[in-house]
Amino acid sequence: MNEGHGSVRSYQRIFSPERRIHQIEGRPLPVPGGVPLRWLGWALGSLVAVLALGSGSPLVPALAAAAAGAGGLAIGDRTAGLLAAAAAGAGTLALGALLGALDWPIGLVLVPVAFATVATRATPDGRRPERFALSWLALRLAPTRRSLGRGLPGSGEPRRPAAVLWVAPDEQGPRLRRSRIVGPGVVHLADPVRVRRRLLRRGLLARRPGPLTRHASLLSKVELAKGETLEVRP
Repeated sequence: MNEGHGSVRSYQRIFSPERRIHQIEGRPLPVPGGVPLRWLGWALGSLVAVLALGSGSPLVPALAAAAAGAGGLAIGDRTAGLLAAAAAGAGTLALGALLGALDWPIGLVLVPVAFATVATRATPDGRRPERFALSWLALRLAPTRRSLGRGLPGSGEPRRPAAVLWVAPDEQGPRLRRSRIVGPGVVHLADPVRVRRRLLRRGLLARRPGPLTRHASLLSKVELAKGETLEVRP
């Protein structure tokens, strides 16, 4: 490359410059280029994580497993959520045991400084490490085959249907369904029903076959005038 030029792995660094602290109350810091605000954030966050993990509280692995399980379930399916929760719980326990065995200068000073430095300077794939880690985890947890937002088994793997199938009744059903038809029109029924004229309101009432009277007839076709109503009751 020509002198005075450098490679740019991501254009995000051009349009979003990094904020740095060069001096405090007029006194310059003995750090070339200043201290990035992201470095301070990573250092403070890692210090809090070291204190929480090294405390030995069972609440920390439980919260880590719950958060990882929820993320795996949102990205993939139930299996991905269980795997993510188990890995997060086991990893948190192992890391807590390791940090608890370190001396305080190493655990409270050296580890946060080293972690913040690596997290600030590392640019895998030209992106920030947290974005790269989230993308990598989402790619590993998400199923390779998806349909309508749900994961599908691999090619050749058997699949057991777990969905509930709802069947809507229609006119071919074996029994009457409550309904109301307003004329004009002709209503055809698969089997004869007992139809009688309603006395208080204008219209007809259809029920299952039963005792016939002079006001009721056994019909399989009902003609309705304009505005006339046929109410079907089981």
